[in-house]
Amino acid sequence: MLRIAICCGGGFSSSTMAAHLNKQLAESEYKDDIFLEFIPFSGLWGESEAFANGRVKERQDEVDVALCCPHLEYPAKTAVKEGRLRIPVFILPMRLYGQISIDQVVEEAEDVLELWNNGAQNPILFPDEPRSMTATRNVSHRRWLAQKNK
Repeated sequence: MLRIAICCGGGFSSSTMAAHLNKQLAESEYKDDIFLEFIPFSGLWGESEAFANGRVKERQDEVDVALCCPHLEYPAKTAVKEGRLRIPVFILPMRLYGQISIDQVVEEAEDVLELWNNGAQNPILFPDEPRSMTATRNVSHRRWLAQKNK
């Protein structure tokens, strides 16, 4: 089972996106193979301003990979410097975020995990995308490469 977290700061757009993706997941071929959940980014390591006491249970052991909204590029780099992340974290490109389908989420997560397993460091970047904010694709990296190589 591939366990995916969809993360953002406050949870407004990503919790809606996670709900939409879970609806697609329930109707897809992946329904028995994928677990997808919204987790506030700081909730991965047990802190979140979204909770009254500011401390919650750490959630990194519950997922294999975190796909994050675009505005988390800097906070992800900070979390890496502070040694807070033990799982691969990927910042979704701006043009892809919000319109990504469950098929493409699975492709991104699988490809990010492959990079991680081959030694890539957080935040994970595809070799041809030095910054997620400058990526111009609106499909998964795998599909983008296939289109580019036609």
